[in-house]
Amino acid sequence: MRTPVAPPDPPSAVIGPLAPGAHSFRLGGITQRYHVHGTGPVCVAHPGGPGLFWDYLRVPALEEHLTMVYVEPIGTGGSGCLPSHPHGYTRERYSRFLQVLINRLSAGKVHLLGHAEGALVAAHHALHRPERLAGVILYEGAPRPGPAQGLPDGGRRAAYISGLDEDLRPMHTGVPPGLAAGRLPTLVVTGRDTSGSAYRRARELHEAVPGSRLRTAGSETAHIEEPGAFSRMVHDFVLETTAHVVRADRFRPGAGRM
Repeated sequence: MRTPVAPPDPPSAVIGPLAPGAHSFRLGGITQRYHVHGTGPVCVAHPGGPGLFWDYLRVPALEEHLTMVYVEPIGTGGSGCLPSHPHGYTRERYSRFLQVLINRLSAGKVHLLGHAEGALVAAHHALHRPERLAGVILYEGAPRPGPAQGLPDGGRRAAYISGLDEDLRPMHTGVPPGLAAGRLPTLVVTGRDTSGSAYRRARELHEAVPGSRLRTAGSETAHIEEPGAFSRMVHDFVLETTAHVVRADRFRPGAGRM
């Protein structure tokens, strides 16, 4: 009797750090978890809060066109906590974990999308560690310090994050200083609200990044209420800026030489 042999994986099967599903790695003894869904150019998504769990930011409409890598920020869900928990979750700390994650993906240059406070984490990362980024999407960028302040409606899960650094000082909550020095392609996305505050915050980010594009959706939670329109905004930006990166690499001095 022959022993059953499993069929080989199809040639198109994805293995490694971009295989569909949950993944984790450790940095400085702390577990960083992330989730991969979809296919296409890679876009890493960082949720807001600080302290919001990753799953509220999932956008299946985007996964039809992009490989979405959803970060489960340290201090939340299956990721580990800092020794100083619930303090110390600064943008710089999140950015260090993002850099290791992006390097592990081995996907060339990727796009980085951040929502709410996560948008300002993305802006900080784009300013200080732009080398592996093709572009950045700042979605409803707004400082929300403290224990899940500004938690969206719908009972979305959140962990307690204090809003203080490791020395128990209030963390910076405005637009990252020096953001205008960044030169990455940038898309700023905002929704309409009755007070106009969301649009004012978006204008502040837009004006801080020369050459950025500002797009307005119909609501502050466009990825949930208008997933088609939201995904088109993001997908069009990713396609255009990915093509730009490919052209730049192809025509840089010495490209193609043996």
